[in-house]
Amino acid sequence: MNEKGTPSLTVFKSESGITISFGDNTYFIDQAEAFHNIALKALEINDYIPFYVEVARREGKGEEFTNSLRHEIEKKVTGDP
Repeated sequence: MNEKGTPSLTVFKSESGITISFGDNTYFIDQAEAFHNIALKALEINDYIPFYVEVARREGKGEEFTNSLRHEIEKKVTGDP
């Protein structure tokens, strides 16, 4: 957790895969998983958004997270507050 009490994302890369730590939860991404290649590319360009999306998916919040992102995008496009 950071100063504000919100969970922070930590990513560890090893020879066997990638470990994502978010709050009290830890997830391992094996080299055999399809997301592993995406994770490697994201690390190369310092883009951590795919990791947040993967955490949401693994926590069963993928649909809720997707809907929230769509809502935010619509607000930006239409200029609504």
